[in-house]
Amino acid sequence: MSTTQDQNLPHLFAKNGYVLIRNFFSLDEIKHLIEEIKNTAGRNKKSDILDVGNLKFHHLIMHRNEKLREFISQPKVVDFLKQFMGPNIWVRWDQAVEKSPGAGTFPWHQDNSYSQLKDPHFQFWISLTKMTKDNGGIWLVPGSHHKILKHDAEGPHTIFRGETESPEFIAAEIGDIVLFSSQMLHSTTPNITEQSRWAYVVEYMKAEHIDPYIESPYLMIAENGQPAMRYVYELPAENSWTNRIKYFREKRRIASKKVA
Repeated sequence: MSTTQDQNLPHLFAKNGYVLIRNFFSLDEIKHLIEEIKNTAGRNKKSDILDVGNLKFHHLIMHRNEKLREFISQPKVVDFLKQFMGPNIWVRWDQAVEKSPGAGTFPWHQDNSYSQLKDPHFQFWISLTKMTKDNGGIWLVPGSHHKILKHDAEGPHTIFRGETESPEFIAAEIGDIVLFSSQMLHSTTPNITEQSRWAYVVEYMKAEHIDPYIESPYLMIAENGQPAMRYVYELPAENSWTNRIKYFREKRRIASKKVA
């Protein structure tokens, strides 16, 4: 697939849980993006809780770099995303993922098993380096987003230990993107090459969905179908009855921890 505006894309996403778009970003765009990511990530000396050996996660770097915020909210990105998400979009998370030589397998999982959210979000995976089976590229199980699966906790990680049916490897070149559901079962394999594999993953949510575990301000990137990058202290549907009921227990537990 290479067309970013196609009436079949939402249908394919609904069916398979992902779409792959070739050459979404140019090599020049990726070059500048990598520079901003590495400059920002390099200033943080703390390890991420999900780090495993030579697999490193650099999270929430968008909040420390205006150019990154501009990149992930640009018109081309908004126009693409609103086909799947509707006109109002915010960013709940971002992370640059560095898989250096010798990094091992990141086990099968659905991202909602980590976020504990009751709604799906949209994983916008940008290939910053070529993604191959040898350097720890991503595997997906098409259609697995239709069902929430049981995961086991192992330290800070959650792992699906069941059988995977017809996993599919996503071979990607620099500048390709994969948009997939946070309920998609996926994994990455070991990097047995001598080069690092980098990806930048931005997690977008519909404005009617919230994340009670993330504190404000929140980064909006689209309103009424138009690019509109700005921070807000309350999401449009944060106090809707639907979300109040959906996250009643979670919000009460979070509030009790703050008091304690």
